Amino acid sequence: MTRYAFIYIANSFFYSIFEFFFHWYVNGFWLGSGWLIDLLERLDRFFAFRVTLRHFGEPLFQDRTIVGYILGFIFRSGRLLIGAIAYFFIFILAIMLYLGWAAILPYVIYRIII
Repeated sequence: MTRYAFIYIANSFFYSIFEFFFHWYVNGFWLGSGWLIDLLERLDRFFAFRVTLRHFGEPLFQDRTIVGYILGFIFRSGRLLIGAIAYFFIFILAIMLYLGWAAILPYVIYRIII
């Protein structure tokens, strides 16, 4: 009877460790990526990156003169550039936050051992 109890306790121990790591890394990644996608969607309402990209070659405010085409190109290029830079920095920040989150656990284990 004690042999089965030991097997059950060992199995539960390793399963709990596996579940903890799965929860920490996989579920943490999905939570963080969901947060990032929500943030990028909210920023897209402000920058309107997709809409600006879709209407890039069109004149600004449907002014079909040469001035409308030139101003449309300048303003839409600037809006796309600023939006791309903002998206890039937010994406890099999110990657750094996740890598920091992923490094916490090995650091704590290292500090416990050393």
